Amino acid sequence: MEDLWNHLVTYYHCSTLAETWKLTQPERFACNDTYQQIKRLFVGAELNQRLTAQQNLQAYQLFKSWEAENAALVEYLRLRQ
Repeated sequence: MEDLWNHLVTYYHCSTLAETWKLTQPERFACNDTYQQIKRLFVGAELNQRLTAQQNLQAYQLFKSWEAENAALVEYLRLRQ
């Protein structure tokens, strides 16, 4: 759970940064890597495992469902940045 929490904090920080200015290429790569790690955690994959198309879709859906179910927490994390 701690890994997920750390990745979520970073992900929402990245989202906030991306909305306020253009990210550098290394920043975009780091933010994308964080997002991919979150999806891996949602489907129980190893953190260095490449997801199949089906796993990727499932991970996205699980993450979006989690965001909807935890809207207040997501808002807090977004505003905290």
